[in-house]
Amino acid sequence: MLPEYPQLKELQMANLPKIKHFFAQKQPAACEVSPANLLIWQDFDRPQITLINDNLCLFISPINEKPFFLEPLGNQQLLATIETALNHCGKISRVTETFVKQLPQNQFKICCLRAHFDYLYETKVLAELKGRRFDGKRNHIKRFRLRHQNYTYQPLQPEAETACLQLFEEWFAARQESRHFPRLARTAQRQALVKAFKYFKEINCRGGVLKIEDQVKGFIMGSPLNDRTISVHFQYGHPSVQGIFPTLLWEACNKTFADFNCLNLEQDLGIPGLRQSKLSYSPELVKKFEITPRLPSNG
Repeated sequence: MLPEYPQLKELQMANLPKIKHFFAQKQPAACEVSPANLLIWQDFDRPQITLINDNLCLFISPINEKPFFLEPLGNQQLLATIETALNHCGKISRVTETFVKQLPQNQFKICCLRAHFDYLYETKVLAELKGRRFDGKRNHIKRFRLRHQNYTYQPLQPEAETACLQLFEEWFAARQESRHFPRLARTAQRQALVKAFKYFKEINCRGGVLKIEDQVKGFIMGSPLNDRTISVHFQYGHPSVQGIFPTLLWEACNKTFADFNCLNLEQDLGIPGLRQSKLSYSPELVKKFEITPRLPSNG
């Protein structure tokens, strides 16, 4: 049985069959509202579930942020559900523009969360890279393929966990001096990677491994966000290998994610280099917002 509010229950893999229909009905657009992300980041986000007016509500208590509810999954007594959620913790966060437009704007304070916007692309566009706007990407890939003519790209399997974790450590070591990559980020990402490999089949993960001289130099991993979209949770490449990231993404869009119409590369978290890289592929932005109570006027 799912708990009724005010009872909350920690989200675990065993709960997934009981709540899958909520996600299927919602067809989420935001990467946070995904069973895979909720499970693989559970050590960091500490998600709990409850039912409010027959809506599935996900309560998140991140290590680095005050607790909040995500966008409710369901459409039963929506305003009453929002009021209950706001009374509980004061904010509903990472909500989509579609959800915000359903609300009476004068009843809530709604703030834009630019660092949490998702980056959405047509998979076919990233597979073909046609046109002048992608000249640079094609050139990077061409040079990579000339330098590494014997590289291979293979489907990612759970058995590759050890090699992928080693690559992650090498990738992170090259960035650990940056203020955008504190020690907490390394711990959280590593824990999430371990969870993703642990639940690989249960959350329908898929991905690819790029090898040079039989050594893993890059890997990419994602899972379905909705019927049309694959959400990419991880993409890592060895810091010494030029052109590894555009080549890895190009290979994945041609071979691993080709049966999905769209690709969601998730957020940039306000990291300038990551934002610039994701914008360079000409995305559609999935905007997100935070809802808090509107304070009464003094007048």
